[in-house]
Amino acid sequence: MPDQIEYLSYMNKGNYAMALTLLDTEINKSPDDPVLYYNFALCCFQTKNFKKCVQILSEVSGRYPKFIEMDNVYRLKVFALIEMKEWEHAESLIKERLLFSVDDPKLLSFLAHIYEYTHKLDEAIDVHRRILKANPDYKNSLNSLGYLLALKDHMTEEERKEAVACLKKVLELEPNHPAYLDSFGFLLQKAGNTEAAWKAFQKGLKLNPNHPVLLERLKNLRK
Repeated sequence: MPDQIEYLSYMNKGNYAMALTLLDTEINKSPDDPVLYYNFALCCFQTKNFKKCVQILSEVSGRYPKFIEMDNVYRLKVFALIEMKEWEHAESLIKERLLFSVDDPKLLSFLAHIYEYTHKLDEAIDVHRRILKANPDYKNSLNSLGYLLALKDHMTEEERKEAVACLKKVLELEPNHPAYLDSFGFLLQKAGNTEAAWKAFQKGLKLNPNHPVLLERLKNLRK
């Protein structure tokens, strides 16, 4: 137990390289402990060794199918695959796990992310709607759905109302989040309300003065 506490201590401090060294020793002592392998994979992810992370997690899911942290195993593996831009593999893995963890908001959020970055915006929008149907206050999807709807070249009146409702709700839940203020400002800008958009961007920038997207938004509004 003291050695385990030691590697966890280094993980908590963000020293994942040292934690990996200690975990390697622990795995040699206890080669059948899935918790050690999971934490090893987590440290690999944090040190950006995504390929090794995926390899270890594949071994965990194969050897320990009843591991209590299996949902997190899949989430971390998907995240690592996304970091490697292995979109199809990540999408396939998500759909596989959703057969067991139906409507898992984190897995569905990853799926929406994949669709967004592979330019399947309608599919991403549908996934966020699915998340919100089961989790109406899920902030990531409220923000993402509002923003993705605002990205559309031609929003219907219903879509505009939906986007406004989503972004107003997420700002009620967390009024000082720069990313949510950015999304709301972008929606206002698309609607032609540049003065209100400017105020939203300025508020976000006060909260995060180095936010690159907000800086670019304000720069473009000055033109």
